[in-house]
Amino acid sequence: MSRPLLQRIDLLALAGAVLAFLVTALYVFLVLSEGHRPTWYAVLVLSLAVLGAAYSVPLEARGRRVVLGLAAVVLFLLGFVALFSIGLPLVLAAVLCVLGAFRTRTRDWRDTV
Repeated sequence: MSRPLLQRIDLLALAGAVLAFLVTALYVFLVLSEGHRPTWYAVLVLSLAVLGAAYSVPLEARGRRVVLGLAAVVLFLLGFVALFSIGLPLVLAAVLCVLGAFRTRTRDWRDTV
């Protein structure tokens, strides 16, 4: 018998990945609506942080703590640099990733049987 979905995924990492994705999409939309092109390296770094956070959603993912930690550092640094525009949600996504990195796999009574 498999575990319920909420015991197999990390909702904090999922929330951080979704928030970072939404901020990335908002950044691209706002820059394009102003008639400019978004900087490719900012979109690339944000996309890598989103992918890292999304990779770490399953609690059984290999190296999830390291990947979530790296995603949190990248999101925090980008959030700090862009604090007065899109930075605050990125800092929040970084905090969610850090909290998700500290979450361990919950033990269920079925694990001992």
